[in-house]
Amino acid sequence: MQAIQVHITRINELEKLLEQAEQKSDILTNLLKEASADFKQTLERVTTSEENFRAIFENVPEAIYIIDAQTHRILDCNPFTAEWLGYPREQILSAKVEDILEPGASGIPENIRKALDAGKVHIQERRFQKMDGSLADAEITGTLIEYQGKTCFVALVRDVTERKQIEELSRYKELFENVTDPVFINDTRGRFLEVNDVACSSLGFSREELLQMALRDLTSPGQIGVLVEAAERLQRQKNVQFELDVQTCVGIPIPYEINSSRIRYKGGPCVLSVARNLSIRKKMEETLVKTERLLAVGEMASGVAHNFNNLLQMIMGSGEAALSKLGGGKIRECREAIEGILNACRRGSGIVRRIKDFTLSKTNGMDESQIFDLEELASEALELTTPLWKAIPEPRKYRVNVVKCSGCYIRGKPTEIFEALVNLIKNAIEAMPAGGTLTVVSYIRDDRVYLEIADTGFGIAKENFQRIFEPFFTTKGSRSTGLGLSSSYGFINRHQGEIKVHSTLGEGTTFTLIFPKSQKVRQEKKITATPPQMAKIKFLLIDDEVNILRSMEMFFEDSEIEILTAKTSGEGLKAIRNNTLDVVLCDLGMDDMNGLEVGKAIKEHCRKFGNPKIPFILYTGLDKQIEPRILEESGVDRVVQKPIACEKLLHIIQSLVTEQSPVRKQPCRGDVCRMVM
Repeated sequence: MQAIQVHITRINELEKLLEQAEQKSDILTNLLKEASADFKQTLERVTTSEENFRAIFENVPEAIYIIDAQTHRILDCNPFTAEWLGYPREQILSAKVEDILEPGASGIPENIRKALDAGKVHIQERRFQKMDGSLADAEITGTLIEYQGKTCFVALVRDVTERKQIEELSRYKELFENVTDPVFINDTRGRFLEVNDVACSSLGFSREELLQMALRDLTSPGQIGVLVEAAERLQRQKNVQFELDVQTCVGIPIPYEINSSRIRYKGGPCVLSVARNLSIRKKMEETLVKTERLLAVGEMASGVAHNFNNLLQMIMGSGEAALSKLGGGKIRECREAIEGILNACRRGSGIVRRIKDFTLSKTNGMDESQIFDLEELASEALELTTPLWKAIPEPRKYRVNVVKCSGCYIRGKPTEIFEALVNLIKNAIEAMPAGGTLTVVSYIRDDRVYLEIADTGFGIAKENFQRIFEPFFTTKGSRSTGLGLSSSYGFINRHQGEIKVHSTLGEGTTFTLIFPKSQKVRQEKKITATPPQMAKIKFLLIDDEVNILRSMEMFFEDSEIEILTAKTSGEGLKAIRNNTLDVVLCDLGMDDMNGLEVGKAIKEHCRKFGNPKIPFILYTGLDKQIEPRILEESGVDRVVQKPIACEKLLHIIQSLVTEQSPVRKQPCRGDVCRMVM
């Protein structure tokens, strides 16, 4: 019984163990079932995520591309990338990232690579080049991923071109509204794309009118080359500065200093310019330059007076000698004395002309370009500056060496080059306060004319060498405005010339002027024939100087000129009413009516009675330049400066008569042709 009881106990224990095993088996089975379900769900999620990624990749309306971080080759891109850039997708997948970026741009710059390697998401702006050549601004969001077993760079590209344009417009609008100078934007062909209100009011055009024009349309004809040269420089550099005369709506040129920069505007290359009106500054500079000229003439005044006293002595002595020889019947000696008087007068006239050329302010177009001898002009400049270096009462001595060369012809405005030469000679003398040697050498080499002006003075300090041609720069303190060399540089540059400087401190300075050589024009002597139907040319001279009238009468009485004279404007107009005249010459400064008023009265008289206008010459000793418009209104055909040789005046009269119709005018007499004065 006891043994049976033991077996029953063991069976009960086995049943309990089996029951426990079955329970554990159920738990394991359940665990396996749960693990299988989780795996299945995980697998389903992975599959769904890839499908979602591909759906987003294929349909998102922004460019996405994947780049091999090592080779920069594009491994994949979505359809929008191809549509946005305009390239076939196959072409993009065969390219590197550099091929679709702005020319010259790198694919993945080093700073971006470091950020990506650190696991950071990097955002930057790049510019892409589309298939049609246009550029698009884009914002790139990128990170590193593992793709097809490679470390790759995945980028989401967002087109921000429109936003950039709005930002540019906002920035330019702020600039346009707050700047007090004209501001405008031009395309690469110079056409206006945008202008501010100041530009419109300054130039007198409406905004709509300017947007139909180009900068070339407003440029003075003589300065198109300046505009072309500035455009060429702007292709090589980011910013340029130049001066340009811009014409207003009524044709008045205004000098502007223009600062231009290359920019991008509305997606294309353009030029942004700010123009500053230089009118006031130019007038101030002209005033200062004129003041400096007058100061220079003041320094030379004693020497000029000395020269004129010498000339007056020559005239007085020769005049007395002529009277003495004439009384003794010695005609030949009398003639020699009179020729001495004429030579002295010509020298005096030359001195006055040189002083006028140096002191008068010049304006563009006042002097016509001509061919002249540079060496002869240098000799005249030396003669004018003689008082600075000859017969100085102070204990200093100067030696002047001149080496001449024939045929040094150049083209330009002699008055401007003359002023530059005087400035350089004056500077050379001032650089030798204790005396020294001034050397002027002219020569020709390789179709270029050279003129060297050298001194043995204290030279130019190294720190000042680069600034000597700057306006207002001077080392002379209040004794100089600092515009002499600056204006000289401008004159020479306008003549397509060069000015080079060599200086050694303590030994001296040499300025070398270089100009293109020109050929002297041979002028054939014109033979003026008196019209065959005119036995005499009837000439009226109106002047309130009795001695001038008498000298003219004496000269013309033995010529083909029949001269009438009048001491007042009233007498002259009376003579016009009662005579048939071929030419009238009138002094500008008359007491009762000036010469311009006389010219208007003659013009009106001829118009009223249907007669051809009588050729009218204005005669003046004043330096003031008269505007062409005023001369035309007054009927002036020619202006002659006092003094003028009678022989030259005769040729002028003959040429004016020859230019007129050979039909003789009928005299106006009595009440039929009465003029109202």
